[in-house]
Amino acid sequence: MAERRPTMRELIQRRRRFVGRRQEMAAFRENFAVPPEDAAHHFLFHVRGDAGVGKTTLLRQLENTAREHRALTASVDESVNSVPEVMAAISAQFAEQGHPLKSFDKLLATYRQRRHEADSAAQQPVPPPSEEAAGGPQPSASSAFAARAGLIGLGMVPGVGAFAGAAEPDRVAQAADRARAKLSARLRSHDDVDLVISPLDALTPAFLKDVGEAAGSVPWVVWFFDTYERTGPLLDLWLRDVMFEGRYGSLPANAVVTLAGQGTLAPRCWADYADLVVDLPLVPFTEAEARQLLTAKGVADEQVIEVVLRLTGGLPVLVSMLAEARPTTPEAVGDPSGTAVERFLKWVSDETHRSVALAAALPRRLDEDVFAAAVGEEAAELYGWLRSLPFVGDGSGRCRYHQVVRTAMLRLQRNQSPQAWRARHLRLADALAGWQREIEETLEGDERWEHERWLDYRLEEAYHRLCATPEEALREELRAYVCAYIDYASASWEHRWRQMLVEAGQDSGSASVAAWGDRLLAESTRSDLVDNMTRLLDEVGSDDRAVAMALGIRGMVRADLNELEGALADAERALELDADCVRALAARGSVHLDRELYEQALESFDRAMALDPDFPWPLARRGEAYRLLGRYEESLADLDRAFDLHESAWTVGTRAQVHHAMEDYEKALTDFGRAVEIAPEWAWVYAERAKTYRFMERYEEALADYDRAIELGADYVAFGRVQALRGLERYAEAIDAADRILVSHPGEQVVFAERGEAYRMTDRFQEALADFGRAIEIEPSYVLALIRRGETYQHIGRLGEARADFDTAVSAAPDEAWVFAPRGFLRLRLGEDATALADLDRALGLDPDYVQALEARARCHRLAGRYAEAATDIERATALDGQDLDVAFEYAMLVSRTAGLPEARERWIAFEALLEEQADQWDPQARVAAPIASRAALGDGAGAERLIAELTATRPYWEIVDDVIRALDDLARCPGADPALLAALRAPLAELRASLDHGRAPLG
Repeated sequence: MAERRPTMRELIQRRRRFVGRRQEMAAFRENFAVPPEDAAHHFLFHVRGDAGVGKTTLLRQLENTAREHRALTASVDESVNSVPEVMAAISAQFAEQGHPLKSFDKLLATYRQRRHEADSAAQQPVPPPSEEAAGGPQPSASSAFAARAGLIGLGMVPGVGAFAGAAEPDRVAQAADRARAKLSARLRSHDDVDLVISPLDALTPAFLKDVGEAAGSVPWVVWFFDTYERTGPLLDLWLRDVMFEGRYGSLPANAVVTLAGQGTLAPRCWADYADLVVDLPLVPFTEAEARQLLTAKGVADEQVIEVVLRLTGGLPVLVSMLAEARPTTPEAVGDPSGTAVERFLKWVSDETHRSVALAAALPRRLDEDVFAAAVGEEAAELYGWLRSLPFVGDGSGRCRYHQVVRTAMLRLQRNQSPQAWRARHLRLADALAGWQREIEETLEGDERWEHERWLDYRLEEAYHRLCATPEEALREELRAYVCAYIDYASASWEHRWRQMLVEAGQDSGSASVAAWGDRLLAESTRSDLVDNMTRLLDEVGSDDRAVAMALGIRGMVRADLNELEGALADAERALELDADCVRALAARGSVHLDRELYEQALESFDRAMALDPDFPWPLARRGEAYRLLGRYEESLADLDRAFDLHESAWTVGTRAQVHHAMEDYEKALTDFGRAVEIAPEWAWVYAERAKTYRFMERYEEALADYDRAIELGADYVAFGRVQALRGLERYAEAIDAADRILVSHPGEQVVFAERGEAYRMTDRFQEALADFGRAIEIEPSYVLALIRRGETYQHIGRLGEARADFDTAVSAAPDEAWVFAPRGFLRLRLGEDATALADLDRALGLDPDYVQALEARARCHRLAGRYAEAATDIERATALDGQDLDVAFEYAMLVSRTAGLPEARERWIAFEALLEEQADQWDPQARVAAPIASRAALGDGAGAERLIAELTATRPYWEIVDDVIRALDDLARCPGADPALLAALRAPLAELRASLDHGRAPLG
């Protein structure tokens, strides 16, 4: 069926209803004639101007224009309190126009149900009424972790305490609003948990997909966002992402968005896209536009027009309001010295109607119940009359005054009769409190904090009490804030509460109330939170419980900021006021933990958990304490439960560290992966995961994580990046990266040691020795540098200096197996069998599964003729690592010595097969040298000679040649050996070793 075209009368009425703003209208209308593919087409309009300048009226007209172009439209104002609500509102309006977003609506319904389940699961028992504070419930101590003041949103970070800075407001809002319940244990699946914790990540792609499908069947899709000065902080990042950055997908090309607000768009969000925004600033009507409107309303008398122009200053809402009364004489307009609002009230001759118009301005929003409470039952039937007034907007069963008119009416009443002002607000507050009690009778526990109407009543009650008695009510509200709102209210409701403080302060004329609202709305960092808690301590007065709560919060954040003295002082003072203040116990435990007083930390955390077992913050911190004490099973138990209660990146990252310490690297990677999902911009997670990859010798993945961590600002991981490059055998890059670090940090001994190792691995032994020497000069007991320098000395045959370094290392770290083993290897090379055996026994006593030490001790036993002991060690080493070449070589040598070369043939063949399999993992010299002995053992003299010639050509280091000679000497003592062949092979190697001896230092 063809769409009905409007009649001429309808078109004329539309034009008469709207006056002025022709330029703005033209810019918007003409945009529909430009295809989206054309560079001249615009996707984003921004209408801005002061209150009363006509933004809402223009927006309605723009929506009419869009519909004339057969656009699918949706309009949203400040009545929405979250991004999911915005998407829901748009979906509902699309459905009314015959384009439902079915998949999105289904997912939204699931989200609401799961969110309700999660929030219900999180509720704590309601305390006795006598313990309630400031009109709010007594919270459980666990709510410190869920503090909507920013504690959840700030996140947990290891090393510096339990919180990180809040750099990304969208992430802070999401975390604060959602992750506070036992989600994993309560919900049906991991997808449900993700839906509740990160609703935007789940809902927005589905929403955009459905919008895209709807857009395919209409010429245009147009969204309007009114009062954007209020909703902008909530919507900015999400709207920017869906329009320009594609984080969740993208809007269809035929979509147009119009924002309307009082100020300019936030630069931090929109600066990069300023060239794509069509700015439509509105100013008051020109005289010609005001005259046009008055004429259209039937106001023609020139004197009347002059009075109206003088009274209104051209502000459209006031011009329209006065024009609606159609005054015919200047006297009908009233005394020009008054306000336009007073003039309007003078036209209401009936005193009851006049009183109703004033009284109904007190509530921020009106429905029939609130209206009746404001004006009295005797005037309740005038609700319909009020809704017909030109400055009263109507929608969704509620209505509200235009901001400019309401502000003027409030100021008039406050100034004319402060006592009546106070009484009327208190009457409204009492009515709202009564409605809350009626709802509470139908609920259990803390279900009221999930009941939308109860929350609305609670908010409006607070507004009216603040208007009636600002100073007294402010103190009560701030007490309720620390004792109840922080614990129970959602982030969106708390945000509305903070905005309400600003409005109540402005409407009541109380600078202190407005200042608190502004201060709390501006809170975005840990320092802001500390400052606000400090100010709040002065406000809550003698209420010990509220003071203790505020001190506990401040103590927790100060601990995070490493202000340990202040944090401990706050905790102790709070506990003096309330010995069961879990926040304070958590703060004190955190201070002890950061001071490495682990037992004292556990004592505080244990006390906190006894009082509140479901408080994730001290539970996770206790898990950290257990980790640092090496009590890994207890640590995992706490961290598992803490993560079930609250899916924190810090908690799962700490659990990953525990798995790493337990050498369960796969589980560590799984947990680090989950941490990345929760906090994709957190450098620490990438840095820690890179360490695990490096331990697993997955150097490419380690390098990628180090690079990502550095990109996110974690310059401290540059050293780890050097290690990953070395693991990839990209030694030149590793050396360059170390050089860059040493330019700005010339005293970093670990960097010298790492660069020295890169030099060593590229046979630049003198440079390696120099770097190890610098590291040891900075830290004489630097064990790793001592061991590596000793190994470098050993490579080039300076065995005396090698032994000196190994001796120093053993003295510095007498309980480290990896320190004893190198000295044992060296002593075995020197023929000091007894002392070598002692070192290897010590190493294996400290680490019974140390494969290299088992192989060396088997060799030591074999050389001493203790074949049974040698067999025991080599068989255990083989069981631990059957792919180790040194172990395979020694096993073949032991069989050769005990059973003879013919019987060991299969062992030598298996050794060479393993060598071939691992060829790419070996140093080029070692790949050539290793099979010389096996070829000789297998009787292939020609093959062995070719390998010796090849090795000689590489100019090998001393240690390699010495190892081959010793192996040939060992073979000569085996049954079935060919002495002549082995002697012939040994001779050129001995000459080669002698030529390398010039670099050796004498043994001492």
